Amino acid sequence: MFSPARFCLLALAVLLAASPAQAGKKKDPAPPPAAPAAPAAPTIDPAFEADIRKLLIATGAGTMGIQMMDQMLVSLKPMAPGLPDAFWEGVKSEFKSDDLINLVVPIYARHLSHDDVRALIAFYESPAGRKMIEVQPAIMAESMQVGQVWGQEIAMRVVARMEAEQKR
Repeated sequence: MFSPARFCLLALAVLLAASPAQAGKKKDPAPPPAAPAAPAAPTIDPAFEADIRKLLIATGAGTMGIQMMDQMLVSLKPMAPGLPDAFWEGVKSEFKSDDLINLVVPIYARHLSHDDVRALIAFYESPAGRKMIEVQPAIMAESMQVGQVWGQEIAMRVVARMEAEQKR
């Protein structure tokens, strides 16, 4: 099961991928405009929030998120060879599973009902759910590897097609 937390992590990885690419560019002396204030998050029923946190802990979402970010940093590092190791260690040290959980609790609350969360907790506490949690890191690692190869193959096909069109 690819949870919303994992999708959020992938989105974060994409943002991180853009950041090192920008690191070598000359800084603009003017600060960027301030982002508009985010609307206040609606209050979540404390029992619902507690169950969401229970679900996230049961699924290992925070730990899995940190593992995924570690893997993403390994793949991003070659894209910015000029950045010192201290930069990468600094980025890695900022990732905290509790912070990630705090960020995704409201997302789960927007997309799932309390009954949904209770049912998911029951699943993840079942033998099948525990098995899924056990094997999910391997599934994710292997999926990322095949996804990377797939993406490279697609990029090579597109480049070849564009080169063929330019020769015409």
